[in-house]
Amino acid sequence: MKQLSKCKLIEQNCCQDIIYEQELISRIDHPFIVPLNFSFQDKDYLYMVYDLMSGGDLRYWYIQKKHFNEKECKFFVACMILGLEYLHSNKIIHRDLKPENILFDKNGYVHITDFGISMQLNNEEYIIHVSGSPGYMSPEAIFKEKHSYVSDFFSLGVVCYEMMLKRRPYIGKNRQEIKDKMSKEQVSIKKNEIPKGWSSQCADFINKLLIKTPENRLGYKGISELKFHPWLRYYDWKLTYLKREKAPFIPPNKVICSEDNAGQGRKDSNSAKYKKIKQSEIYKTAFADYQYFNKHSIKCQQKLKKFTNPHLFYNEIEKKEQAFKLISTKIDDKIKDNNKKRIASVSPVKAIKTKILGNKHQSTRKITYQEGDDFQPQIVKLNLVKVDLRKASIDQ
Repeated sequence: MKQLSKCKLIEQNCCQDIIYEQELISRIDHPFIVPLNFSFQDKDYLYMVYDLMSGGDLRYWYIQKKHFNEKECKFFVACMILGLEYLHSNKIIHRDLKPENILFDKNGYVHITDFGISMQLNNEEYIIHVSGSPGYMSPEAIFKEKHSYVSDFFSLGVVCYEMMLKRRPYIGKNRQEIKDKMSKEQVSIKKNEIPKGWSSQCADFINKLLIKTPENRLGYKGISELKFHPWLRYYDWKLTYLKREKAPFIPPNKVICSEDNAGQGRKDSNSAKYKKIKQSEIYKTAFADYQYFNKHSIKCQQKLKKFTNPHLFYNEIEKKEQAFKLISTKIDDKIKDNNKKRIASVSPVKAIKTKILGNKHQSTRKITYQEGDDFQPQIVKLNLVKVDLRKASIDQ
């Protein structure tokens, strides 16, 4: 969950930026991009709730002294390329690709997150607005020149370089030092610098991503240049996209969370500096429409009882499924059954796959059970109260 102080956003003049981020991420739907489930607010904060990525971020594993090998690096790069391909096809530049924004799920797949400074191009072919992390920014971005999608490929090259050599190509104490080094030299991986177990093709892939001139950089003519590079030419993209491949690195089975500083934030929000902001008119109106609910996020329903949303009607049904019991009634007009109701009870099962299609008065649920179960119904109709569910369509 991302927590943002309203007072700080107003103080930094970032109100429109956070609203733009929410609108942008709510339109994104891809297996390798962390989805936004819902957003809400209280009197002091804005909240954005994403899918849980329990494997931590790539930076965490750098700190843990995890030394990635080439096979792991190639898998991570493939996931990121698929995510960037989707973004670029929708005219979105991420602009802040770095280890902190690359998250692992429990199965070892990596996902791109944090669209705080991302931009979507309309009729323009480039942007000049400067923002990002200096160590991962492309030369054209850090020097305030025109830049476009190919800037994301430079950031990808820095991430790969860091995985191979455990350091960034351009290091400095501040942005100016990094700019000075970029202007003086073109960093590349020499043959004698390639670690044991890494190929020269991988080094060539990284070197071409780190070329300072955008027109000469790998990917300038499209992301297909990356996918057809010799290092990735024979990679099975479909297998990775469908997540049917076993990840070469799977994080330990534990939830890794960032440090909780919510208490300190609430203390700051009550300071004298922010009391004046709270009394201003912009504080009352800037975030009036800040809310979002992802209708496909069923897991969040039970925690949103106070929200008026038609999908929340299924709360009680979901609770019964969690107890592995389902009592249903089925009335079939086609079969003369003397108006008797059939009552079926289901024994506990290990896995249940459901699909709900709602209409005005009732819903139809398809339930698939494991082989070997005593009772295997296919269609069960549930008599529900009269709630308008015509707009509701939930898939799980």
